[in-house]
Amino acid sequence: MAEHDLSGAGQGLVPTLGALGATVPSVPADLRVDPHQLVAVANVIDEQAGALDERIRRNLADLDITAPAQDVISTTAIDAWNRLVARGGSSYAERVRAYVGNLRELAARLRQAAQSYQTGEDEKAATLRRHRPHGS
Repeated sequence: MAEHDLSGAGQGLVPTLGALGATVPSVPADLRVDPHQLVAVANVIDEQAGALDERIRRNLADLDITAPAQDVISTTAIDAWNRLVARGGSSYAERVRAYVGNLRELAARLRQAAQSYQTGEDEKAATLRRHRPHGS
C-alpha cells in the first residue's frame, strides 16, 4: 500500500471497538461516595509513600557503588551501574522518588475530592432544608 493510499485503513476497527465496549463494566447508578473513606484511603497511601520514602533514603547510599579497581572496564561498568540505578534524572532511584511523589499527589487529590464531595453534599442538604414544605 502506498503512503498516500489509505483506502481500507481502519477496516475491522468498528467490530473491535464494539467488542471492547461490551467488556467495559457500566458505572452503577446508585454509586455513593463516602468522603471519610476517601480520606482514610488517602491516609493509607500517604503512610505507604512515607515508608517507601524512608526506605529509599536509608538504602540509596548502598546502591551507589565504587569501582573495585581503577581499570577502564571496572570504572566504565560501575559508572554505567550508578547512572542506571542510583544517579541521574532517569535512574531507578529517581523513578522511585517520582513514584513516591505521585502517591503523595494521589493522596492529596483524594482529600480534595472528599472535601469537594462533602461540600456538595452539604450544599444539597441545605438547599433541601430550605425548600422543604413547612410542617414536614
